[in-house]
Amino acid sequence: MKEIPLDNGQKAQVDDEDYPRLVRYKWYAYVDPESGKTYAATDTPSGRRVFMHDVIMGHDTLEEELWN
Repeated sequence: MKEIPLDNGQKAQVDDEDYPRLVRYKWYAYVDPESGKTYAATDTPSGRRVFMHDVIMGHDTLEEELWN
């Protein structure tokens, strides 16, 4: 397990195999206003919010074309 820092001093623990592709992005702690739960998230330049757990599970992507 490795840790990825979030913007507020919190950390997200990720498996060693996921670490290299996730650590390249700036992550923050997003608090869902409806549930009150906190999720690790990053935003694309177009303003689309991407959650770390969705990337890990393959439900979303951080492919380079999203950042152009």
